[in-house]
Amino acid sequence: DSLRRDRFEELTHRDGLSTVLAGIDRAVEVGIKPVKVNVVVMRGVNDDEILSFARFGRDQGIVVRFIEFMPLDADKAWSDRAVVTQSEILSTIGGVFPLVPVERTSAPANRFRYEDGAGEVGVVASVTQKFCDSCDRIRLTADGQVRNCLFAADEFDLRSLLRRGATDAEIGEMFEWAVGSKWAGHGIG
Repeated sequence: DSLRRDRFEELTHRDGLSTVLAGIDRAVEVGIKPVKVNVVVMRGVNDDEILSFARFGRDQGIVVRFIEFMPLDADKAWSDRAVVTQSEILSTIGGVFPLVPVERTSAPANRFRYEDGAGEVGVVASVTQKFCDSCDRIRLTADGQVRNCLFAADEFDLRSLLRRGATDAEIGEMFEWAVGSKWAGHGIG
C-alpha cells in the first residue's frame, strides 16, 4: 500500500512495485473499467501518501479506494491509534481536490467524485462508520470456506458440501444460512 518502492517492499516483503504498476497500466490499456486500487491507510506507515495516491488515481484514470486499517491480523498487532479515519482522508484530499459525495449503494465504499470531473475516489470506513446493515458481500476463502463478514470467526463449509456431491438445493441452503446469519454490526471501533 505504497507508491514508494522502499516502503512497498517493506510492507509486502518483495520488490514488486514496478510489476504492480505495470499491471495497473495494462488493465487501463485493455479497457477494464473501472480499475480499482485499494489502499489500507495506516497512521505513521503510509498516511503521508494519501495525496500521492489521489493524484495517481486522477492521472491514471482509476478509482483509488482508501480503507481504514481494520483488525484482521492474526498476531493481534492492530491498534485503533493506527486508524486514519474517513474524515481525515477526505480532509486531506478535499483540501487540494474538492470532492462531492456520490449516492451510497450497498457497496462497502463511500464514493466521492472530484468536483473538477477528474474521476472519483472511495473510502471504506469499516471502523468509524459501520455499514453491516447494508453490506451485500460474502467471501469465499482459498480453502473453500464461506465467510459472511471479514470480521466473522465462523465459516460455512462449502468445500465439504462440494466434495460429497451435495445438490444445488443443499448448496443454496448453506448460502441462505450464511447470508441470513450476517451481523447487524461488527462491534469494533
